[in-house]
Amino acid sequence: MRTDRRGLRHADAGLTLVEVMVAMMVFLVGSIAVAQLMAVTARMHLVSQNSTEATRLAHEKFDELTKLDFGADPAMQIIGTDTLGGSVPNYFDSPTPGLVTRRWRVQAGPTATTRIVTVRVIDGVGSLAQRTVDLTMVLRQW
Repeated sequence: MRTDRRGLRHADAGLTLVEVMVAMMVFLVGSIAVAQLMAVTARMHLVSQNSTEATRLAHEKFDELTKLDFGADPAMQIIGTDTLGGSVPNYFDSPTPGLVTRRWRVQAGPTATTRIVTVRVIDGVGSLAQRTVDLTMVLRQW
């Protein structure tokens, strides 16, 4: 504390260099944390968009398969091979060639007019970031 000419004492005004450096470090740590949070948020948003698109494509395929004749159409026949593991004729398609592949498996349903269908949507075919989404639904012949 210093004394002015009238004899009154005043606290030193202003910040020292050490205080400024500490404040800058606190700000820097906070900024880095926010930047990392933004990166995680952006990544999660992208994953969410891709999952939504894959779900939409699977439901689209369910709608197509529901319209088929379970007894006559090859895409709705029950076969013994694993149609989800590879691209088996009549059990796969590519709505966006080179980017997305859909595969489906048809199993017997609880009644003769139903089928249990699993649709696998493979996004990023052939890339390191390949993701799959599987949806299963019981379809009924109308």
